[in-house]
Amino acid sequence: MKSIQAKDLFIILVLSLTVQESYSQQDSAKNPVLRQPGYTTSRLVTAKPVIDGKLDDECWKNGTWAGDYTQYIPNEGAKPTYPTELNIQYDDKNLYVAFRAYDGEPEKIRRVASLRDEAENVGVDIVGITLDSYHDYRTGFEFSITAWGQKIDLVLFNPANWDFNWNAVWKGKTGLEDSAWVAEIEVPFSQLRYSNKEEQVWGMHTWRWISRLSEESNWEKQSKTGPGMLYNFGELKGISGLKKSRRLELLPFTLGELKTMKEQPGNPFTKNGRLWSGNAGLDAKIGISSNFTVDLTVNPDFGQVESDPSVMNLTAFETFYEEKRPFFLEGLTIFNYNFEDQNLFYSRRIGHAPSLTINPADDRFVRMPDKTSILSAMKFSGTTSSGLSVGLIQSVTANQMAHLSDPEGTRSTAQTEPLTSYTVGRIQKGYNAGNTVIGGM
Repeated sequence: MKSIQAKDLFIILVLSLTVQESYSQQDSAKNPVLRQPGYTTSRLVTAKPVIDGKLDDECWKNGTWAGDYTQYIPNEGAKPTYPTELNIQYDDKNLYVAFRAYDGEPEKIRRVASLRDEAENVGVDIVGITLDSYHDYRTGFEFSITAWGQKIDLVLFNPANWDFNWNAVWKGKTGLEDSAWVAEIEVPFSQLRYSNKEEQVWGMHTWRWISRLSEESNWEKQSKTGPGMLYNFGELKGISGLKKSRRLELLPFTLGELKTMKEQPGNPFTKNGRLWSGNAGLDAKIGISSNFTVDLTVNPDFGQVESDPSVMNLTAFETFYEEKRPFFLEGLTIFNYNFEDQNLFYSRRIGHAPSLTINPADDRFVRMPDKTSILSAMKFSGTTSSGLSVGLIQSVTANQMAHLSDPEGTRSTAQTEPLTSYTVGRIQKGYNAGNTVIGGM
């Protein structure tokens, strides 16, 4: 591999330290941010609600029921066909949200079972809430639920893009009333990232989709001609006195694997038709504060992650797959950096398939590794209360070897991927309500 000289690194740093101006002052003047509502939540004064899809808990008799949604699709700015109300309360650990989606024809409410994050593709009624907990107008964490009870969570970006690969730990249940369907949602604060200020102010978007009418209505007014959805979020106020986060999650694992195969005469790698193997590792998440997190992993196994789709690539360029591995999803938005329409950092290269492939031949039998093992990785990411985002990834992948044997039984090895260290640093700061971002990688 060709080594990178010091002068090349200097050029890369100079090129990457650019000003990323999302929307100029002229564009903002053409598409002014809409005047949006604010919602003031309140701390629970009763027992926490039971998340069962029934709004009979004492707490829902308190707080503020708000509505006045505005249609976004199909007739922007029009009054919704049916009203929607929500109530938001919190305690030291969780945010609680109740929705009541009125419907004059409740028998026509679309309630169809589906997989998590796939409900929008099957035509069902949905309500949801998106929280810009950094209040930087760049990242929104969405928690939505269908009338049947399927959960949808994603990360929302401007102008109207999203990533369904982000999965949080939260609760949600739905139920039916005489003239409405209702939903209860419990979002742990540990699943969000926010500043350490005493008084929190977050961006907020709540929405409702009526499938049979192809109608979306929002609590805040959205515009198809605006600079981006997050710029038009309303504000969630009233959260205060949250305890300092002390998140610590440890996830050890052990793995035993048995591969069965057809014996091949003379091939020592198929002897007895069985191959035993094992593995062990540890994942850890440490909350340094409410807005900064350290993720650690030692010898991770991503066997439980959804497989990539089959792709036939007939070009000279690599195939870009979505990142679905939990370790790399945490804080991934901080590492997004588009430069000349190219993303400078593609996390799937860490732990990729070995670069060198050695195929079996008449004079050799081969046992090839199918992936590059990640020996260890560390990620530090977060955003300060002033909007300064910082990210650092350091990872080491193993020296991968292919095992070879000739028909006479002579064994040898060949390197398919060298021992490699990856280091990525990212810093960015937003100004002018997120319209201008200065950053480098």
